Amino acid sequence: MQPAPMTPNVPGPKAPPQTAAVSPEETASLRQIVVAVVACVLGERRDHPDVEDCTHEALSRALEGRSRLRDGEPLRPWVIGIARHVALDALRSRKRTRRVEARMETTSEDTTTAWLDLVPDPSPGPEERTASAERATRLERALGALPDEQRRALVMFHVEGLGYQDICKRLGVPLGTVATWLARGRRLLAETVGE
Repeated sequence: MQPAPMTPNVPGPKAPPQTAAVSPEETASLRQIVVAVVACVLGERRDHPDVEDCTHEALSRALEGRSRLRDGEPLRPWVIGIARHVALDALRSRKRTRRVEARMETTSEDTTTAWLDLVPDPSPGPEERTASAERATRLERALGALPDEQRRALVMFHVEGLGYQDICKRLGVPLGTVATWLARGRRLLAETVGE
């Protein structure tokens, strides 16, 4: 007698999870909950058209994605989460639309609004420019008060972008001296400018 060939126990492709059909009573119950959640998030009455649109969208997403629901996971909280996200998306969209409409209304009817005019100006405001000018004046005064060799070393390093070795060669001093001048100059500038 010959032994029967053994077939390896290789798992095959997983079958999609079996999801039970949602009963009409359960759908009606879920619909009422979804309407309540959407109306609450949007801040509208239950019969508002946006509430109806979001409710339809949330229930459609829930029914289409029902296969993603894990076995044993309750349906109701999952659908409520979908409804909340759909309503929040609608709320964000509504706010964006209102902002664009408000910008368009501020321009006169005779002129057409260029989209470039709607982009915020990234340049510093008047307060920032004033503070920057004052800081530059304080820094210039502080630089003028430094000993000549410290000022020259600082300018070569921070303005001209030279390295320590290049400054040594230009000024004809040892590396340690340049490092000391730079450190003392920075400290004096920080104390004078107050930073």
